[in-house]
Amino acid sequence: MQTAQIIRKSITDLDTEIIVNAANKYLRAGGGVCGYIFDAAGYDELRKACEKIGGCKTGSAVITPGFKLCKYIVHAVGPEYIDGKHGEPEQLRGCYKKALDLAKEYDCHSIGFPLISSGIFGYPVYDAWKQAVQAIAEWTKEDPDYDIRIVFAVIDNGVLEKGRNTLAEYAEGLFLVKKEDWKTCEMPEQKDRFELMADLSDKQLDILRHGHLPKEMEDKWFWYMEDDVLYAHRSWTGHCIYIADLSQKGRFRITVNRDPEQYRCTDIQEDKEKFKDLLSWWLQEPYDHYNEWLHETVKTLEKAGMIKDQK
Repeated sequence: MQTAQIIRKSITDLDTEIIVNAANKYLRAGGGVCGYIFDAAGYDELRKACEKIGGCKTGSAVITPGFKLCKYIVHAVGPEYIDGKHGEPEQLRGCYKKALDLAKEYDCHSIGFPLISSGIFGYPVYDAWKQAVQAIAEWTKEDPDYDIRIVFAVIDNGVLEKGRNTLAEYAEGLFLVKKEDWKTCEMPEQKDRFELMADLSDKQLDILRHGHLPKEMEDKWFWYMEDDVLYAHRSWTGHCIYIADLSQKGRFRITVNRDPEQYRCTDIQEDKEKFKDLLSWWLQEPYDHYNEWLHETVKTLEKAGMIKDQK
């Protein structure tokens, strides 16, 4: 599976096999992210490893051992921003792609990035995110069978928000939705359970594992997965409506919120049909929330007797 997420954390606290250093072309210890990485890895050991390599050109990356910090450190040299018309976008995308090339070459399946060039190199934050996200999206499309977890670590809430919006816009297929990405309320006590026979392919399960973050008012569902359990919440209230255990292939165990104030299915059979309908929408690429909304609106009006059943 290929996933990307942005979290609020110091890059030296990540658990990835590779940590990417926003380096200068001389590979010398600097301030900011670079200085923290040198200190966390072991200053003298990392300095000697970098001196042995000698340098790295802008838009590329090199690799050293991670010493005390991680398995490997990739030193990616981003451009200093002038005006965006002197090759900066291509160079910035290039250093991300080279870092991912090195991850594959060294058989690593998790990599942690800072937002390269956005510090003292002066790259505007939104544009820096756009180049970063487009680079990882292009790389993963070129090598779709290589499993990799990509993590961006930032510590500023404004930078975090811009990054998540950019990731959702330019790399939706990589975006790994987490519970904390949306408001959520636990499932009330009024609930019931049923089983559903459904044999999903690995690709379909992969779609569900990425989750879904609503973007428009008509998009009524937020869902995410933890291990083999899918949690589906109504987007406007945050209430959990379905908890689906997908651990047993071909047979799903579903817990449904039976509170009529939150969701108005009247019996188990109706719940089953509704959940099957939802799966058919959610597994489309891209997920067609608008037609789902229309379908649900028609069903609600039919139940209220306001229009006749269209069948």
